[in-house]
Amino acid sequence: MGITDKVTGRLKKAAGDLAGKDSIRQEGRDEERKGEAKDELRRDEARAEEQQRQAEARKEEARREAERVAEQEDQRAAQQEDKAQRRAEKVENLERRT
Repeated sequence: MGITDKVTGRLKKAAGDLAGKDSIRQEGRDEERKGEAKDELRRDEARAEEQQRQAEARKEEARREAERVAEQEDQRAAQQEDKAQRRAEKVENLERRT
């Protein structure tokens, strides 16, 4: 975990300061940076997951909208077919009379 690495890093830095050991101090700084990097990674992963969730929601909304539009087009086509059928019947009736 990032917090554990940061705390460990700070402790090592303090120990390095107390002991006058640059290598321990540097190890502490590296440990802190590792903790910060882990925190950044978790934030990036969380943002990526949220963006993925939003993309899925947009896809679902687009799918529903496409279905709605297709249904409207189907209804228009059915109405047009009904209209054409009524005209055909009208023409047929007129032809029978003449």
